[in-house]
Amino acid sequence: MSTCQPVSFITGASTGIGRSLARRIAHEGHAVALIARRKDLLDELALEIKQTGGTALAIACDVTEAASVHQAVRTVESTLGPITRLIANVGGGEPTRIDTFSAAHIERVLALNVMSTAICIEATLPGMLARGAGHIVAMGSLAGYRGLPGAAGYSAAKAALANMMEGLRMELHPRGIRVTLLLPGFVRTKPKRKHRPFELELEAATARMHRAIVVQKPHYAFPWPLVLAVNVYRLLPVSLYDALLAGLRPKLKAHPE
Repeated sequence: MSTCQPVSFITGASTGIGRSLARRIAHEGHAVALIARRKDLLDELALEIKQTGGTALAIACDVTEAASVHQAVRTVESTLGPITRLIANVGGGEPTRIDTFSAAHIERVLALNVMSTAICIEATLPGMLARGAGHIVAMGSLAGYRGLPGAAGYSAAKAALANMMEGLRMELHPRGIRVTLLLPGFVRTKPKRKHRPFELELEAATARMHRAIVVQKPHYAFPWPLVLAVNVYRLLPVSLYDALLAGLRPKLKAHPE
């Protein structure tokens, strides 16, 4: 049975940023469709949200598979109602190493960070266009501003995502659909031995993201010290940029003689 609540379709909702955002959005008053591969974790979160008075539906889904996403969208809309907000949060990927470089690795990173978002948009956008209203949120990264040693695939994927969302934003705005691109720096989603520059704790980061989502900011990059540094790096000539980041190059594995 559908509700009269707005409905948010949230990918990567089982852990980390997606899980935290789902809680905040449910508290905001949206019915939340929780999408990820780990059904057990989604069920736990759905129960938690329901126990606090919210509405949640857990669906196991691989967002890199179009048929699975389209089926999930049909299930959500028949159960909760029309999807009013898409939060394409899935992303990440393993480092790109030049001693084991492969096109298949780049393809996997692009599939996870770019194609999964495109598939979710493909599945939800027609309904938004028909209603003349909607909100699409994508999870970018400051890593997409310029290439990084050891992260060639990830940086390329986040750059592609940012450009895709910018193009869509300009076209969709006159049709009543808003687009938000979130560009966080380092977020502490798991315990780590060392803190990274200007790293934010998970809840502090998602509180900022949620505020940007609610007011439908077209573009939100944070935290500002890291944003400032990254923007300065974008202006540097190649030789200086390479020299400054030389220390970040992963060590190459020794090849047998």
